[in-house]
Amino acid sequence: MDSDKKNIHNLWPLSIGDFYNYEHPIIKDELLEFFKSYEKKLPEGNSQLRDEDHVGNYNLYQSNYDLHNESNDILKKLFHYIAKCVLDVSKITNSKSINKLSEDQKKFKVNVKESWFIRYKEGGIVYPHHHDGCSWSCVYYVQVGQNTSKKNGSTYFIRPYNSTSKNDFGSKYLEEDTHIFTAKEGRLLIWPSFLYHGSQPYAGEEKERVIISANLTVDLRD
Repeated sequence: MDSDKKNIHNLWPLSIGDFYNYEHPIIKDELLEFFKSYEKKLPEGNSQLRDEDHVGNYNLYQSNYDLHNESNDILKKLFHYIAKCVLDVSKITNSKSINKLSEDQKKFKVNVKESWFIRYKEGGIVYPHHHDGCSWSCVYYVQVGQNTSKKNGSTYFIRPYNSTSKNDFGSKYLEEDTHIFTAKEGRLLIWPSFLYHGSQPYAGEEKERVIISANLTVDLRD
C-alpha cells in the first residue's frame, strides 16, 4: 500500500470572474447617451421602483429587465463581450464535466435571461440579495464617479459558508465574511447567481454611478 498517496478534492468551486473591457473609453459616452434617452421614454423606471413594499434598493433609477433586447449596436457588442467572459468563467468552473465531453460536444450557447441598467443617485444603494433562474450574474461599471473606494459605491459579496468555528488557523479561509471589489469603469465582475451580494452606498458628488447588470445561463448547443 502506498502510504504517500493523497487525494484532495476541490469540490463546489466558487469562481468570480474579474475582467476589464479595453474598449470602454470608446463606448462609455454612447452608453450614457442611450441611457438618458431611455429614461426620457420611461421616466418612472422599473415597476419595482413604484412598489412601496419593495426594500431591495434605495435612491436610484433602474430600467426594465430586457435591456439586451434594445436596438442599439453598442449595447449588442457589449453583451457579446459579457457573454464571452461568462463562458470563460463557466468553462473553468465546469472543467471536470467539460473534460468528459467529446470535441464535437464542446459547443456552448450563452443566454442572457435578464439585463438592466441602474443609475445611482446620492446615497443610492442595493441591499444584499441573490438571483434565481440563472447560473451566472454580473455587473459592468459604466461610470463610477469620483472618490470611488471600497466604502463608496463598490460591490461586495457575502461568504456563502456558515460556520461558528473560525478560531484556529485551519479556518483562516473562513475569516473574511465579505469581499469587496472597488468599482472601476470598464470592469466586469461575474459570479454564481446564488451568491449574496450588494453595493455600498454611493456618495458621489459630481457624477452619478451607472452600471449594467445581467443574469445568464450557459447551455450545450444541440
